[in-house]
Amino acid sequence: MEILRFDDAGSSTPQRKKSSRGMLVVGLVATLFGISSAFASSTIQINGNAPIALGQGVTAVTACDDKISIDPITTMKIVDSKPDFYLETITVTDVDTATTNVDTGIGCGGKFFELEIYKTVEDAGTKTTSAYKCEELNLISLTAFTSIAGGVVSSKCETGDTKIRFAVQKGLTGNPIFSISFNDGPADISYFTLVSTDRAI
Repeated sequence: MEILRFDDAGSSTPQRKKSSRGMLVVGLVATLFGISSAFASSTIQINGNAPIALGQGVTAVTACDDKISIDPITTMKIVDSKPDFYLETITVTDVDTATTNVDTGIGCGGKFFELEIYKTVEDAGTKTTSAYKCEELNLISLTAFTSIAGGVVSSKCETGDTKIRFAVQKGLTGNPIFSISFNDGPADISYFTLVSTDRAI
């Protein structure tokens, strides 16, 4: 009758379960360790740990329109095996391009804009803010670097000066996008100032 005894078989079953659970825990720990190691080894450094500030504020002193938008567009490039950000374009939009109304003063058609780009530098704990000079901005050219859909806008940025000047032609319709192009310009920007003037380029 000993053939029908089941007590030995019953006692060995829990041991198998414990063994399987132990192997499962060990495998899970090894997997998590491997994943965390993979994430740690894929860390990259962008812009040499330097802070990136893009247009923290905009000051628009434009009597001809108080609703103008200024937006920087950047791109990331790999230079010397390191990823860095560069200023590619600044767009000026929402400009009222109608001829200036003599009663309200609104309307920028025929006016000239002066855009300045400011940076903040910290030296020995002291922060100073100054405008980039034209040659520091890496504009694609010091003349004719501003465009709108279908053409080039009259523009100028003189060596040693800080003002990007461009014209707002009369007769433009819709909401033209004025695009100022750079050749890997600086991405460290604190703020902009935009002033409208009658002074021709």
